[in-house]
Amino acid sequence: MNDKLRKVAQEKGLIKGMGVQLSRLSGVDKSTVSAHLTGTKKLSMYHAEKYAQGLEVPVVKILDESVIKYPIVGYVSDQGNVRMRAEHETDICIAENELVSTDCFALYQQLQETIFFYNPKISCKNTDIINSYCYIKTKQQNFLGSIIKETKKYCNVYNVHEAKIKKIAYDVCYPIISINYIKHANIYKINNSI
Repeated sequence: MNDKLRKVAQEKGLIKGMGVQLSRLSGVDKSTVSAHLTGTKKLSMYHAEKYAQGLEVPVVKILDESVIKYPIVGYVSDQGNVRMRAEHETDICIAENELVSTDCFALYQQLQETIFFYNPKISCKNTDIINSYCYIKTKQQNFLGSIIKETKKYCNVYNVHEAKIKKIAYDVCYPIISINYIKHANIYKINNSI
């Protein structure tokens, strides 16, 4: 049963004949609405968006707790620089059937609509990152790049976005565990504000 969909529908005053009313508001056929409400059919992002539009709520309010939501913690420029998100930026991404780790965070590059996933528990402090594409944090700037050589204080990084090698002092490097193009994967970037 999708408790969140049922709860939002009730908050919007849909009590009696909930399935019929949800169908009318969302444009989703009655049998599919019934299957979603009873939990016999998993709610897809397509249907979640339809319900959210019909109920006039953010889509994140419709998604049940079984859907893993990955916070987008940074935004990647065309040059590979990473700007941490501002307080008002609450974007998340949902990766249907792609990833299953709740420990992951995401970086988003708008131009190519790309999501870069990393796990903050996996870093240069506990794994070999040589020849790995990484999210690199420094005191001056964060960015993406491939680690060519590493010492305790410095690393040589190939910035694939600028096709340049540079030696930098770094704080920590997180290997990118997955790169997904939103257009070609079952990944959705949505605003998490409620």
